[in-house]
Amino acid sequence: MAQVKVFDWTNPNPAVARNLDCGFDPVKVTVVDLTNGGSWMWIEGFTDGTVLDVDAGTITGSNGVTPLSQSSVFGAAISGFTNANPGVITAANVSQVGITTGDTIKVTGIADDGSATTLNGNYTVASATATTITTATNTTSYSVYVSDGYATRVSDTNGDAIPTENFAIRGLTLGTSAVGANSASMVAIVEGDEPVL
Repeated sequence: MAQVKVFDWTNPNPAVARNLDCGFDPVKVTVVDLTNGGSWMWIEGFTDGTVLDVDAGTITGSNGVTPLSQSSVFGAAISGFTNANPGVITAANVSQVGITTGDTIKVTGIADDGSATTLNGNYTVASATATTITTATNTTSYSVYVSDGYATRVSDTNGDAIPTENFAIRGLTLGTSAVGANSASMVAIVEGDEPVL
């Protein structure tokens, strides 16, 4: 017997790409729009980003299905940190690692110019989006960001400690050509070929 995982969701308006964490590497994906009808399929061997529109019988070559296999994601990978009031961090995987308003985060591994107080340290999160973390700290007199760094959760809004966890995804990304219509109820059936014991 092989792996099968079923996902269901309702698309926002407008519908956006989404990651599905299966816990295994997918070999076949079927996506069905329950509201409007229509289905899409991806099979291992398709080029990344492609998808078959089953109803139209056509293959779309972009924004389809892309396998996603991350080995480790322990924090949000930082690509920028402003010297501003408040300081704003630009990072990938912010929502994936669970960073939210009120959390305390630890910033490590930043290379800065060393001219003043380092940007590495603990910060309270004033707000967070998928790609930014706004701190509650005025960083105008801190060192200037050069490269690298990670932000990890230290404690939540209640001050409870957050254990270290690997948030890596084994699954896929459904692009806008495969995710379905705006506001539609959707189902995705993902199959893998690793044996289930």
